[in-house]
Order: sequence, then C-alpha cells, then structure tokens
Amino acid sequence: MPKIPKSLSYMTLSEKLSIANNIYVAYPRFKEILSAIEDCHNFSNLKDEPECLFLKGETGAGKTTIFKSYAQKYPRVETDSGTIVKLLSVTIPSPATVKSVVSKLLWELGDPAYEKGTISNQTIRLIGLMKDCGVSLVFLDEFQHFIDRDSAKVLRTVSDWLKNLILDTKVPMVLIGLPEAEAVFKFNPQLSRRFANRYNLSPFSWTEDCGKEFRTFLHAIESQLPLELESNLASEEMAFRFYYASDGIIAYVMKLVRYGTYLTLTEGLNKLDYPVLARAFEKYVRADKPYKKNPFLNDDCLVNLENKISLNESLVNIGSTNQRIKTKKRNQKASDVLHK
Repeated sequence: MPKIPKSLSYMTLSEKLSIANNIYVAYPRFKEILSAIEDCHNFSNLKDEPECLFLKGETGAGKTTIFKSYAQKYPRVETDSGTIVKLLSVTIPSPATVKSVVSKLLWELGDPAYEKGTISNQTIRLIGLMKDCGVSLVFLDEFQHFIDRDSAKVLRTVSDWLKNLILDTKVPMVLIGLPEAEAVFKFNPQLSRRFANRYNLSPFSWTEDCGKEFRTFLHAIESQLPLELESNLASEEMAFRFYYASDGIIAYVMKLVRYGTYLTLTEGLNKLDYPVLARAFEKYVRADKPYKKNPFLNDDCLVNLENKISLNESLVNIGSTNQRIKTKKRNQKASDVLHK
C-alpha cells in the first residue's frame, strides 16, 4: 500500500528541513546522461570491449549528483562468501598519481595492504579483487586532478594505465571531471577511442530558449518545497533573478533554495520571498560573485531580462520565395503553462 505523505501541518521542523535538503530534480539533460551511463553499463556485456563514458562540466553543474544518483541503484551487498561491489567508485585525490588512484580503489574493495607494492603488483591485486567482488562499472570522479599536475609524462602514464585496466578487466568506466580533464585523451588515441561517449553538462542557458528549461527546473523544485504558500519561483521575473544570481549553475540555485527555505521555516514565514532570498544570496553566493548586485534587493538585473526578450523577438526567418523577413514563432508546448 503506497505511503500517504504527511500534511505539512503535521510535520516537524526537522522533517520539513529534511525534505528541503533532499530535493531532487531529474531534468531532461540529467536523465539523458543517466540513460547513457546505463547503456554503457549494460551494453558492455554484449561486447568484447566495454563501452566507456566521459562526463565533463564546470564546478557546480551537477556532475557528482549524477554519479551519486546512479550509484544509489547499486549498494554494496554483504554475503556469506564476501562483499559484492557492483559499482566501484572513487574520488581522485589531489595531487593525483596512478599509485594514489590504484591504492584508493584497492582500499574501497577492502584490501588491507592497499598501499603496499609497486603499481604493477597493486594493479594485479586490483584486477583480481574486481573480479571477486563482481565489479561491473567503475566511476572515477574529479579526473582533472591528473591535469593539475601539468606533466605530459603523468598524463601518458595514467592514460596507458587506464587503457590497460579496461582491457584486462573488460569493465566499463565513467570518468567525471572539469572540461580540461579531456586533455588526457590526446596522449593516447586508443584510450580516446574507448571514451567515444562524451557528454558536457553545461549550466542552464536563458538565451537559447528564453529560460524555458530553467523555469521548468524551478517549477519542479517548488513542487517539492515544504512551504505553505507558493513562491512562484518559475515566474519569468523571479526565475530571471535566480538565473542572474546563479549564472544557471545548479549548485548556486540549490544553495539559494535550501538556505532560503531554512530561514523561511525557522522564522515562521510561509514562502520564499525577496528578503529571504537576498539573505541567502549574501551568505552563499556573494563570496564567489562579488561583482554582482544582489538581484533580490534591486531590479537592475531586469534590464538584462528585457534585453534578452528583445533579442529573442528580433530573431527572424528569411522566406525562401519572396525574401521577406518574418518573425520566428514558437510552438506551444505543455511546459508553457508555467507562470509568466
């Protein structure tokens, strides 16, 4: 029998804060990348060479959230014969070396002597443990830490090691990192070929679709907020204030929403209003964006909104027959019901 959600009036403050801290929105691009990872995971069983994937994106774009979301489906399982680790994942330490990565992978698999031995000996133990634990997918997060070493020798070494590990285990791998991490592939064409599946998780854009995707994202967030009244986050004006504050980066949006919700709940308010969001901006965004005026305290950013709307309305199609300029029209879709 499905669990009936508690009415807000019966929830404790702790329960409401927990809801706000665990808001999860799988928007279309997010789902697309999750699906691609799943395809690599499953399709590799049908091939001699495993399918691998590289996911890049700026800090705060949501890369680690994607990895954690996928990993939740494959928890460790303790059995009488040992531990089953279907999904093996590590965050690459900094400064990064092949030895530090293989040591961390061994540690994750429970090797008591994870730091002992040469890289060659450690790798042999790793291959054996991966087989014994039933590893079927490997995630390596923060892959740009290898690039931080700024050494061609390091990059060649790690690219060769990765290529050989994939060949020896036949286990697909997902590399996650900042855009500069892609440089590792230029040192090894064979490794590059194995990571033909490449995705870029970019911040939301306003100019490409008049903020439609971003507003839909905010609408989905608000549907999960444990607040009594609507905050109208997806309205065009409020959404653009959020966009200006965050530059379309999910991490900043969620900091604004979560801290704003915390202030709203602890101060007995009933929605996210401008004063609350202005305080959230000063606490969690200001340090990274000192050059910006607080968009929840003044309307200067709305000039940018008007300019972007004017730019969109000036987009034209040139008729092929009479060369007349016609205004480009947008088809109405279900998500257009968002508040303006």
